[in-house]
Amino acid sequence: MKPAILGVLTGHGPLLPLLALATVAALIFLVTARLARQADTIAEHTGLGRLWVGTVLLAATTSLPEVLTNVNAGLLDEPDIGAGDLLGASLANMLILAVLDMAFARRRILHHVAIDHAQVGLLGILLAATVGTALVTGGWGRIGHVGFESVVILLVYLGGMALVYRSAVLGPVPLDGASPGRRDRAPARVAAAGFALGAAGLMLLTPLLVLTAEAISREAGFTATFVGTLLVGLTTSLPELAATVAAVRMGALDLAVGNVFGSVAFNMLVFVVLDAAYRPGPLLAAISRDHLPTVLLVIACLSLALMAIVSRARRSPGPVLIESVLIAVAYVLGAWLLLRTGS
Repeated sequence: MKPAILGVLTGHGPLLPLLALATVAALIFLVTARLARQADTIAEHTGLGRLWVGTVLLAATTSLPEVLTNVNAGLLDEPDIGAGDLLGASLANMLILAVLDMAFARRRILHHVAIDHAQVGLLGILLAATVGTALVTGGWGRIGHVGFESVVILLVYLGGMALVYRSAVLGPVPLDGASPGRRDRAPARVAAAGFALGAAGLMLLTPLLVLTAEAISREAGFTATFVGTLLVGLTTSLPELAATVAAVRMGALDLAVGNVFGSVAFNMLVFVVLDAAYRPGPLLAAISRDHLPTVLLVIACLSLALMAIVSRARRSPGPVLIESVLIAVAYVLGAWLLLRTGS
C-alpha cells in the first residue's frame, strides 16, 4: 500500500502531497478535539484529575503517531528520521504551548496550572539529557541489540511517573485556575468508549499523515535529519495541537499543559521503542550527532516553561510571558539551523 500511495502523491510537484497533508490534518484535528473532551470527562468521573489524565492518558494517545512512525522507521532502517521525529515533535509541542500562552494571554496558562506540572517538566528534562548524553558518548553499552541507555530511559520514566502519580492523584491538587463551570457530562463508560474509538481513528489516520510528509520530502529533497525533525516532527504533533487547543478552549488548563509536558516525556520513552525496532544495534550509537542541537533546544524550552510555572508566586505576569516568547524564538532558531544544514 505504501508504494501505491507514494506513487500517487509523488512525481507531480509538492502541491498534491500538501493538499493531502492538509486534508488528513483536518481529520486528525476533528478526532483529537473529541479526544480532549472525552479525556476531560474521564478526569472528572474517575477523580484522577486533569493533570494526571492529561500527562498520561491523553499524552500517550496523542503520541501514537510518534510510536507508529518510529516503529516503521526502525524496521525500515531509518533511525535518523525516527530520532528526528521524536525530538522535532517534542520541540513542536513546546512551541504549541508557547503560542497558545501568547494567543490566550488573558488566561495566563502557565500561571494558572498546578505546580505539580514542574515534576513532569523536570522528568522530561532528565530524559532528554539522558538521550543527549548517550548521543554524545556513542551509547553506554548494549543488552542484545538494545542500548543500555534505553533501559535507563525506561526506568527513569516509570519511576518519574510513579512520583507524579503519588503527588498529583494521591495528594491534594488544586483545581484549574480557569476551571470550566460544571457541565452536563456523558457517563464515564460512554466517555471511555468514545475515547477508545477516537484513539483507533487516530491510529488509522497516522500512517496517511506520515506518508504525505514523506511525499513532500521526496518532492523537495531534504536530509533525513531535517525531514524527521521539522516535517515529520511537525505533522505528528498535530494531535497534540488539536487536543491542547480544545483543552484550553474548555478552560481545562491542567489537561492542556499535562498533555504537552506528558507528550515530551513520552516521546523520550518512545526512543526505547525505536531502539527495539532498530535491529542493527543500539540506536543512539547509530544516529547522527546533528540531533544534539535539537536535544539542547528541547531542554531549554522545558526549562523556560518551568521557570514560568515556578516563578508565578514571585511576580505579577504581564500580558505575555517572556518565557513563551523565548520558547518560540528557540524553535525558530532550531528550524533555521536545520534549514541551513539540512537542505
